[in-house]
Amino acid sequence: MFERISGMPTGTFGFEAVGKVDDDDVEDTVGPVLRNHIAQGGKVRVLYLLGPRMRKYEADAFGEEVRSVARHPSAYEKVAVVTDEEWLRPALRLLSVLAPGQIRGFPVSALEAAKSWLAEGFEERGRPLTTPSGSPHG
Repeated sequence: MFERISGMPTGTFGFEAVGKVDDDDVEDTVGPVLRNHIAQGGKVRVLYLLGPRMRKYEADAFGEEVRSVARHPSAYEKVAVVTDEEWLRPALRLLSVLAPGQIRGFPVSALEAAKSWLAEGFEERGRPLTTPSGSPHG
């Protein structure tokens, strides 16, 4: 499953993989948050933490992520994938082809650097992003 990460920088969203992650987890947890944000005209800056609490990340979960990006490619401004899983490197390259925004991988030890990178340039735009609750934090 995915859990929301609290304390994300303004204008960003964060999700941590916990246990087993499949396409339903992406559709039920991540999907509604990002779709609502996109529907409000927001640009997506999202962090995925696939760290030590993740037991298994099924291929269909990645497929659901790819479909989401393919449906709204211009809405994805920055995606940070924080993981020590080497098998994800080729998957990140595939995603970067689909989305014109920036997609970057970080090791788990660089979680705070990933959050900072995600937030870079946000304040200069001068238009705060909001969550479904209306709060300007992810």
